[in-house]
Amino acid sequence: MSSNKRKHTRYDNPKGIFNITTDRKNWHEIGLEDISAGGMKFTTSATFDVNEDIQAILTLRNKIKDDNTLNLQGVIRRKDSLGQGLNSYAVEFSNITAKQLTNLSEIMAFIK
Repeated sequence: MSSNKRKHTRYDNPKGIFNITTDRKNWHEIGLEDISAGGMKFTTSATFDVNEDIQAILTLRNKIKDDNTLNLQGVIRRKDSLGQGLNSYAVEFSNITAKQLTNLSEIMAFIK
């Protein structure tokens, strides 16, 4: 039996420009480690709290179209310190629509 408990396919190391905010004023560029329909994992030197709401603007790149932008909201569910001022965060999306899910799946199909 697989130890992977994820409901959705995870896409590792997507390419693009990724930014998040908690207040819609101060944006932070992040390193997106992976993404799925359920959430994402990212690294940043910025500090956030577990259970804090975030908004993410993710501009993903693939072989078909250069810029595919998703605007998603989520909640930080886990935080890990990586040392040297970096933190890793796991986010659960709270508002992904069927259209965004389809768009994400189409974008990622050409990255694999």
